Amino acid sequence: MLADYPLKYLALHWPNIRSMGWAAIRNATPLTRPGQLPELPVHLDTRMGAMNNELVDQYAAWAGAPAQRYAKAVPPHFCSHWAMPMLAKLGSLAPYNLLSLLNQGLRMQIHQPLQRDDAIALHGSLMEVSDDGDKVRIHTRVQASNPKGELAVVIDSYSTVPRGKPASKSKPTKRDEFEFNTVGQWHAEEEDGLAFAMLTGDFNPIHTMKAVGKRTRFKSCILHGFGQLARTWEVLHNASFSIADIDVRWIKPLPLPNAGMQVQVSTKTDSEGYTQLRVAAADGTLHMVGRFK
Repeated sequence: MLADYPLKYLALHWPNIRSMGWAAIRNATPLTRPGQLPELPVHLDTRMGAMNNELVDQYAAWAGAPAQRYAKAVPPHFCSHWAMPMLAKLGSLAPYNLLSLLNQGLRMQIHQPLQRDDAIALHGSLMEVSDDGDKVRIHTRVQASNPKGELAVVIDSYSTVPRGKPASKSKPTKRDEFEFNTVGQWHAEEEDGLAFAMLTGDFNPIHTMKAVGKRTRFKSCILHGFGQLARTWEVLHNASFSIADIDVRWIKPLPLPNAGMQVQVSTKTDSEGYTQLRVAAADGTLHMVGRFK
């Protein structure tokens, strides 16, 4: 799989590797992680240069986009590359072991496309950290603006850090019932975890190293939630859906390989005008749910 993508991509991912690696190492033990939570919200600002066009092309192709779909713009879900260093820095401000951090969900609001060859100004915020006993919940936000200072994308990321034994599960909240239609499907190959890492810079071993994956209850690597979002996004686009606001939750890890992932949408919108979304494996197991408009 390394041979499928040039090793020069690793240099393009250095900010991601450095930020995520440093956050994981520093917060791994009580001796080096922050002693207490800072007063919230905490804000950080940075600027990143224009993304490599070859890398964007390769990523878009992996996600399932036709060659000309992103000829001028950057795929919105490529936030898995450009937002990750900021998200890692924000998460490292919380006094918890990030090695056990789990991505729980994401909301993305698109005000206008990020254009190729443009630098991106990032404003990040550690919004909220709460502890309900069995887990810590972390809410971070990244706002991306173009060189004119115009807001382009807002990302709200939600993650958890498990703590001790899980509390007893509460009764699920009753939800409105929707009928769903399948609008397309995508396939997760055995090496997609490593492919996604080579394209985005997220080399978490649970996604990339088979030896680590075999030690989990899934007995394999699992696909990154952002990877699930990318493939699903392009299936929706191929089915003529446009997305300006999407909110998803990853409810069950996706072991690799996994063929025939069904992208399903509701036959009607909810009271706020959102179309319901879910991604189900061939056996009917739901892995990602959410809504978009």
